[in-house]
Amino acid sequence: MGRPLKKDALGVDAIGSFTGAATGVRVDFYDSALRTDGVIIKQRGAKTFKVCQVANIAGNKGKDSTNTTTAILKNGAPSAAGEMRLFGYVDSNSGAPVNIAKITKRVATDFSGNRYTWTLENDSSNDYIVLTAI
Repeated sequence: MGRPLKKDALGVDAIGSFTGAATGVRVDFYDSALRTDGVIIKQRGAKTFKVCQVANIAGNKGKDSTNTTTAILKNGAPSAAGEMRLFGYVDSNSGAPVNIAKITKRVATDFSGNRYTWTLENDSSNDYIVLTAI
């Protein structure tokens, strides 16, 4: 799996920061019957994550297994149970999102094989991934 996510290269929490607007890495995932916004609770592998709906974070911080889903990264919008989309933006959050195929503590790889270093930034509404090409 390489180096697992916990914090980005600058020391910002990527997983487990459930207070205020800084919710960690945001994802889209398919939870049983619907596509929803969520956050990463735990990394299972470079392409597999335990995720939780944003609405269910407050009370149990994603620890209740009935509110979590294990999902695998997909290129594009998730359309079936167990799929998720993780994306970042090159240089700032104003461009088109880049779908991420694999991510470790220091490097994110897109579905075309391009590699990026990444950091988390916050725009006061949520955290987002900023990618810098290697």
